[in-house]
Amino acid sequence: MKSMLLLLVVFFLGITISAAQYFVDPENGSDQNVGTIKSPFRTLEKARNVIQAINVNMKQDIIVYLRKGNHPITSTFTLDEKDQGHHGFKVIYKAYDSETVILEAGQKVSGWQQIEVGLWKASGIKIADFRQLYVNGRRANRARSTVKYSGVAWPRPYTSFISVGDTAQYYPDGIKISNKAIKPTWGNPQDIELVWIGEESRCTWRSHRLLVNALVNDGTDSTIIKLDNYGYVMTGSTTSRPMPENPFYIENALELLDQPGEWYFDKSSRNLFYMPREGEDMKTAEVYIPGDVQTIISIKGSSLDNKAGNIQFEGLTFRHTTWLRPNSTRWGACSNQADKYVNGFRQRGVAINAIDWFKPYFDPKIDWELDANGEPEGFKPNACVELDAAEDIVILNCRFEHLGAVGIDLSQGCNKVEIIGNVFRDLSGTAIIVGRWDQDYIAHGEEVCKHVAIRNNLIQKIGQEYYNSPAITAFHTEAMHIAHNEISDVPYSGISSGWGSWGGRTSWTNSNRLNIIEYNLIKNIGQKCSDGGGIYTIGIGKASTDPDSIRSKIRFNYIVQTGLSYGALYPDEGSCYYDFVGNVLEDVENSERGKWLHLQSSRTHHIKIDGNYSNSAKFLNKGVNCLITDHTEYNGHNRPHGALGIIGQAGLTEGYK
Repeated sequence: MKSMLLLLVVFFLGITISAAQYFVDPENGSDQNVGTIKSPFRTLEKARNVIQAINVNMKQDIIVYLRKGNHPITSTFTLDEKDQGHHGFKVIYKAYDSETVILEAGQKVSGWQQIEVGLWKASGIKIADFRQLYVNGRRANRARSTVKYSGVAWPRPYTSFISVGDTAQYYPDGIKISNKAIKPTWGNPQDIELVWIGEESRCTWRSHRLLVNALVNDGTDSTIIKLDNYGYVMTGSTTSRPMPENPFYIENALELLDQPGEWYFDKSSRNLFYMPREGEDMKTAEVYIPGDVQTIISIKGSSLDNKAGNIQFEGLTFRHTTWLRPNSTRWGACSNQADKYVNGFRQRGVAINAIDWFKPYFDPKIDWELDANGEPEGFKPNACVELDAAEDIVILNCRFEHLGAVGIDLSQGCNKVEIIGNVFRDLSGTAIIVGRWDQDYIAHGEEVCKHVAIRNNLIQKIGQEYYNSPAITAFHTEAMHIAHNEISDVPYSGISSGWGSWGGRTSWTNSNRLNIIEYNLIKNIGQKCSDGGGIYTIGIGKASTDPDSIRSKIRFNYIVQTGLSYGALYPDEGSCYYDFVGNVLEDVENSERGKWLHLQSSRTHHIKIDGNYSNSAKFLNKGVNCLITDHTEYNGHNRPHGALGIIGQAGLTEGYK
């Protein structure tokens, strides 16, 4: 009898132990198995569904071990409050024993045939549309003109009527351009994009991608490029718009395929064309395109009162997501700033950027956030991992590579999220976005992101397609900690923090407050777009008008090689109640406007600028109550001892290098 009881105890202990861990193997698993290491599941979905039946009574962490290999992702892996950890324990999805685990959203392309010298073709592509191609782990380039072109607005006089407030205005329907740039006989004109890139296109901090609607012969030596709703796009901010006179590239036409490393996909015939780079053998090359998945993982609670939480991802590689909104919307991808893209006209005839200026004069939560069709007045790109109404989430030691848009996006109501020790490399957009731009006035049922930690991440070569992308964008956040990250090779700002105080508009309802940005190494930024900074801020840095309340702090960062940026430190207009302390700022005069500090507006006020170091004497300070104290200037790299100490501590800490 005693032996029987002992066997029963062991049996039940075995169930308890095995129930705390499951295994997923994409090659040797089956969803008919029980999920052990010897009998693994095949898919994440099966493991998730099994966990839903046991997680309410958790007494330890539940770990889902992913075995090595490519785990094909054909739809978004969704998690909500039914999938979370309970009683202080986590549900953890992690690589087993440091194996290489790839969540693969892409599709391999094979069957390449040479059709002429230097040009290869793959036929029968199953994916209907995509924007990226990767050859042997290297991003290829969509076929693009080698030079930029300018045109004139068409027609003259303008015929598109747009009502802006009570004022009638007329705008162009397209651009007239020389046949040397583009010809009306080019094939698939609706696949072609016009691309304005930052400073080189006189768009400063913005980049734009507009879709061609048609090519029309005007009977002379010119072509009319008709652009769907071009007039609406032109009603945006008075600066940095995609003007016909501003030089732009022409992209994504077979007729432009003339350089090694370029490709073109003919959607009508499903033929993919590529010109190999030197050393690439298309008979053996590993070629990937994105599949149909824009988001690999979504963690979203059903409401702010029912958040998804206590979930962790560890040691995984995410690859080859897509983002097709620029292909499918009449607006293309026209940036407002950082990761906000415009969505055309708003209700009541207010133009694209006008609401940012007019909002103080109206009731804060009327219909300004929607356009005439009830759509949001702006949008963010999709992300590989998206969180919304989520808390106690950890993303640890993962790799985000070759993505079609953003790495991680935290929308609203994300609390106590840790993004630690990850690598972000070769992304079309931003590495990490936190928050939303429309939360400067908080209404019922809304909540900003709070207590987000972004630490010890390596971020390289982001914004490879959307050049207005900072490495990290934080809109309205509270108690955020960005520390010990290494950021390099960025087209725009290194870290962009805050939103919405242009024209001096401030709201104590919410702000980008109580945040700390410290010990980051930020280098080689501002490669494409100007009017940015190593660390760029806008908005209020503390919680209330109480003079003793805690201010946001930007301290002990090492910022070097700032490219086209206006300032290594850039508190833009409306920035207030920040402390910029103990930062080291080097090689900031790469451009004519480069400075160690760019404080260009009297609407910026109550900024503490103390104890910083720079090897440049250039700065601008037009702020109010913005005193510069104890600043140390030095020549070249003859750094003072204090600067050396800060440089030595900035960037990744031991164990993450």
